[in-house]
Amino acid sequence: MAVLLDLPPELILHIMTFITRRTLVDPEKHLPRASEEQELVPDLPSINALCRTNTAFHRTVDQTLYALCASVEPLGKLALLFAVTRQLESAVDKLVAAGVSLEFEFFFEDECVFEERCTLLHIAAGMGLRGMVVKLLGMYGAEMSAKVHTRLDSTQNATPLDLAARSLYFDHMEVVRILACIPTPSSWNEEVETHRQYLSCALIQSVKAGKVETSAYLVSEGADVNFFDERFSWHTPLFYAAGKNLEMVEFLLASGADPNLPDNNGFTALFHATDVNVAQALLAAGANIHARNHRSRNVLPYCMAKVELFRFFLERGVDPNEVDYRGDTPLHRACEEDYRGDTPLHHACRKKAKVFVDLLLQFGAATTVEKASSFVLTQPRTPVDIAIVRGHPEIVKILEPFVRDPTLKAKIAKFQREARWVEKLEASL
Repeated sequence: MAVLLDLPPELILHIMTFITRRTLVDPEKHLPRASEEQELVPDLPSINALCRTNTAFHRTVDQTLYALCASVEPLGKLALLFAVTRQLESAVDKLVAAGVSLEFEFFFEDECVFEERCTLLHIAAGMGLRGMVVKLLGMYGAEMSAKVHTRLDSTQNATPLDLAARSLYFDHMEVVRILACIPTPSSWNEEVETHRQYLSCALIQSVKAGKVETSAYLVSEGADVNFFDERFSWHTPLFYAAGKNLEMVEFLLASGADPNLPDNNGFTALFHATDVNVAQALLAAGANIHARNHRSRNVLPYCMAKVELFRFFLERGVDPNEVDYRGDTPLHRACEEDYRGDTPLHHACRKKAKVFVDLLLQFGAATTVEKASSFVLTQPRTPVDIAIVRGHPEIVKILEPFVRDPTLKAKIAKFQREARWVEKLEASL
């Protein structure tokens, strides 16, 4: 060891460059086009271990480690990702000083960041790393505002603020406060994105995540509770809240959210209500219980998995005989639920379909039992036809007393004979 230390530093550093190994550089595939082949690269773990054996070695070789990382582009990028996610600010400085660029994207996923490609700022914001977010903002310099407002080229189309707003990490609110106040770049016009749109997109994310505190802060900073722009979101904040929790619905309504604001397909928040309490809150705020969407359907077809909510709407006068663009009624769709099978779960599902049919008949849908749909792309079909095709003997039995048409009666008789034959065959096996 003493002999090695007696060598000139330049020679020691040169020797270190020969410590290599073959390895898969990016086994977790954080980088686009990650190689599937092992590559000959500097053996950083071994060099690092050697440095730790002697203070003089450490002083001599420490910066060389970062230079070696920078000399192999994938290693440099992955080292920078490691430093950011572990909040190693000094390591970030040294890697950048050695020539590793901040200008690239990763495939990254953890408990809160679910994105195809992320910048380092997106990752730090999504993980709630306040110190690292501040560090990166300072390193971006004059480009800081543009980096903050950069949307990912992915299905989420998210900014760092969007990821922070939906983050599950403890410190996410501090990151939200930092990013929310950064204005859009002065070079951008309003056709690109306004600051209010920037905040409103983040509001959508916080509402989806059920984070009332974050949502309240964003609204206080200027986010629009009635925001709807298909470039950024398919629905309004209230629509998403109705499918999440009552507290968020109440907050948005108190902040001025319009319960009757539809999206481009005519869906209002009431269509997405998950339970009776949410529906009651929306109705108390003036939601139109008789609203129809672009398919001319009311709320009934969209709550056929929720018996109490379904009953709630029927009791308050929602039309059980509404006819949609296909000529179908709620009874057609209740009979269409396809739960064929022979497990207890299938049987339970058939029983649930039966509950919805019973409720519809109870509230006046008997007049549509023999009604044939008129959709041009399918054969005319009545609820009875659908129940037969789907194999719902319990539902056919419920509908039978309301059938007057001889042809339908004959179909029912044939179906019931075949069902009894199948039952006997199964019993004999």
